[in-house]
Amino acid sequence: MDDMRYKILLIEDDKIDQTAFKRFVEAENLPYDCTMAGSVSQARDLLSCQHQFDVIVADYSLGDGTVLDIIDLIGDTPMVFITGAGNEEVAIKAFGAGAYGYLVKGLGQNYLETLPETIEAAVKHKHVT
Repeated sequence: MDDMRYKILLIEDDKIDQTAFKRFVEAENLPYDCTMAGSVSQARDLLSCQHQFDVIVADYSLGDGTVLDIIDLIGDTPMVFITGAGNEEVAIKAFGAGAYGYLVKGLGQNYLETLPETIEAAVKHKHVT
């Protein structure tokens, strides 16, 4: 990655996954300024307050809905869907909604290892299009 810092919005309702994300960012010394939202309603509040993010990483299924419930507020911000229960139907919905990436959490939080590359590619793709 280059010297740029990325403003990341993580929309994740699972506290363990939030903590794993934060620890991964710290351990890998990633250039991310992270904002956390634990629900659709919290994400809606953050996005409607004109916060600017370089990329949004969002769990598909949240306690009070799905990330599709806030897709209208995301605009042209690149989004990476993450899900613990990956299936083709969810993947089709994600890409149909404009997601740049789709990662399945899986056991051991292995998706975190590919997330930095996905974020970098999503941000570069936005600047190209």
